[in-house]
Amino acid sequence: MKRSISQKQVIQVFFLAVLLFASACNSVNSDNNSEADNKVSIVEEQKEQDTLEIINGTFLGNEQRNYYGDSIGNDLTEVWKLYLGEGTTNLAKGQVVWKGAGWTGQPLMVREFDQKYLLLGCYDHNLKKINAATGELIWSYAYDDVIKGTGSIWHNKKAASPEEQLIVLQGSRLGIQNSLAAPEVYSYRAISYASGNELWRMNSKRSGSYSRDVDASAITIGDTAYLGLENGYFISFNPGRESAKPIASTEYYEPDIFQELPLFEKEDIWKHGGNLVTEASPAKIGDHIYIASGSGHVYGYNLRSKSIDWTFDIGSDLDGSPVVTSDGCLLVSIEKQYISGKGGVFKLDPSKRPEDCVVWYFSTGNREFADWKGGVVGSVAINDSYNAQGKYPYMAVFSGIDGTMYIVDHKSVDPVETSVGPNEKNTYPMPALLDRRKIGPSISTPIFVQDKIVAAGYSGLNLFKVNSNGKIVSETKKNGVFEASPVADRGRIYIASRNGYLYCLGGDAQKEAKIDKNKTMPSKTVKKVEAKKKTEKALINNNKPVHRPSNVSSHGKKLVSNNYYLVAGAFGVRSNAEGELKRLQAKGIDAFVAERPNNLNYVIVGVGSNEIEIKKIKVALEEKFLIDAWVYRCP
Repeated sequence: MKRSISQKQVIQVFFLAVLLFASACNSVNSDNNSEADNKVSIVEEQKEQDTLEIINGTFLGNEQRNYYGDSIGNDLTEVWKLYLGEGTTNLAKGQVVWKGAGWTGQPLMVREFDQKYLLLGCYDHNLKKINAATGELIWSYAYDDVIKGTGSIWHNKKAASPEEQLIVLQGSRLGIQNSLAAPEVYSYRAISYASGNELWRMNSKRSGSYSRDVDASAITIGDTAYLGLENGYFISFNPGRESAKPIASTEYYEPDIFQELPLFEKEDIWKHGGNLVTEASPAKIGDHIYIASGSGHVYGYNLRSKSIDWTFDIGSDLDGSPVVTSDGCLLVSIEKQYISGKGGVFKLDPSKRPEDCVVWYFSTGNREFADWKGGVVGSVAINDSYNAQGKYPYMAVFSGIDGTMYIVDHKSVDPVETSVGPNEKNTYPMPALLDRRKIGPSISTPIFVQDKIVAAGYSGLNLFKVNSNGKIVSETKKNGVFEASPVADRGRIYIASRNGYLYCLGGDAQKEAKIDKNKTMPSKTVKKVEAKKKTEKALINNNKPVHRPSNVSSHGKKLVSNNYYLVAGAFGVRSNAEGELKRLQAKGIDAFVAERPNNLNYVIVGVGSNEIEIKKIKVALEEKFLIDAWVYRCP
C-alpha cells in the first residue's frame, strides 16, 4: 500500500534541503576564504622578504663575478671614514702588524628596509657590520687571525629563526696561535647577519699545501655552497646550521661537508714547493663551476656528475678569480710565478677542448714589486652587465704589477698583434687594446660600472670615465695605499685601505632615502626589537647612569693619550653625532662627543685607564642598555 507524504514531512524535507545547500555554500565560502587567507599570507610573506635585500652578496657581485654595483659618482669626495683597527699575523719573517683591510676585501652589502649595511672582514681579526650611510659600527665578530678575503652571504630559505635567515660565510688566516701541523684550524666560519653570533666553524684540513687559510668567496646553489680552500681542496657543503654537528668537547658546531676534491696533481707538490694555495673564488657557467687553483690549473667541476671533467694547464700561481663574459668565456689572470714567460690575462672558451680553448692572451710587463715579479694578481673587471644595448665596446680592465691599468675589447682581436704565452710555448691572438694608464703596482680588482672605472693600487685610488670608443676622457685620484677591491652603490664607493680606514667616497651621490629608525630589522625580529625597547624604557625610568667617564665632562672634546674609550658611534657629520649623543643621554648614559684627527666625531660612552677596566664598562653597558660599542685606545 502506498503511503502518502504528509505536509509535515514535506516541510522537513524542504528544511533539510535548505540546510544541505547552506552547508555547501559555507564549504565553498570556506574554501574561498581559505584561498583568500593564503593570498594574504603570501602577500605578508612577500612583504617580509622585501625587508631584506642582498645587494652585494659575494665577491664581485654574483656567481659569474661580473657585477659591481648600480652607479659610480663623478668624484671621490670623502663622505665618511671608519678606523677598522689593526691586528697581528704570522709570516715567514716573523709576526707583523697589518692595518685596515686588504686583498680581496670587497665589502658585502645588505638592505634592511630603507637602511643599508656593509659586511667586511678586517685585519684586526674582526668581521664587522657597518652602517653604510654613517660608518657606524653595528657589531663585530672576532676570528683567530687577520681576515684576508671577501665573504659571501647565503639566504637560508628554511631558516628556523631570524638568527639564521642570512648567514655570512667568511674565512680568515689560520690563526696566530696555530701552525700548519695543528690538529684543527677553524679558519672558515658561518656568522649570523642579524646578531654577529657564530653558527658553525669549519676545519681547513692539513694537506700538502703550505697554507690552511681561507681567502675565497663561496657561491651557493640552493642548499649547497662551493668553495676552494688554501689547503688545495675544492669542497661542497651545507651552509645551514640545521645540519651542523656539535664538535666534541666544545661549544661549537661544524657543517656537513658533502665532497672534497684536490685542485692539484701529485707533481704540483714539488713543482710549486707546497704552493697549492687556492685563493680564487669559483664562477659558474651553466652546469659547470670553474675555479683557478694555485697549482696552476683552471678546473671545470660538473654539477651533474659531481666531478672535475675539464682542466686547462698554465703552471703559474693563479690568484685572481675567473670572470664570466656575456659570450660564455672565462677571463683568467696570470701571475708571473713558476713560468718562464710573462704573466697577464687569458680569455678561455670552456665549451671547447682545453687544447683549443684559448681565445686570446694579453701579456703584461715584468716588474719586481714586493714578492711579485709581474703579471696580474687581482681579477679582471668587465662592462658586460652594463652594456646590454652595445653602446660601448665589450671592455675588460685589469691592473698589473707592472704599474699599468689596461683596457681591452675582450670580444675583438687585434688583426696584427700577437702574444707569446706564459710558458713561451705558444703564440696567441691579442685583444684590441683601447687605452692604458700608469696607476702604480696593484693587486686590487678594479670595478667597471657603465662608463666609469675605479681602479685602486699602492699609489692611490683612481676614478676614470671612458667614452664610447673605450678611451679615457677624465680621471680623478685619491692618494693612499689600497689592496682591497671597491664596491659601488648609488654613486658611492666603499673601499678599505691599508692605512687602517674604510672609506665612503662620492660627494655628489644621491642622498640616501630618509631612514625610519623603527625599521632596521626584518619583520621576523620585530618582537625582539620591541622587547629591547621596553627594557631600555624601564632603564630610562630608573635614570641610573652606568658609568660617568672619569675626568671628562659630558661636553668634553679632547681624548687623553693611552686612555681606553668606549665608542658607541663614529660619524662624519657632527649633527648626526649630536643626535646620537642626545639619544644616549636620554637613557641616562653619560656620553660626550670627541673630535678625532680623522675628521670623525666619536660618541664616547665610557673611559678607562686600562684594558680590563674598559671591558668591565663595556659589559655593564651591554647588559643594562643593550647597546653595542667598541674599544678605542687613544694613541
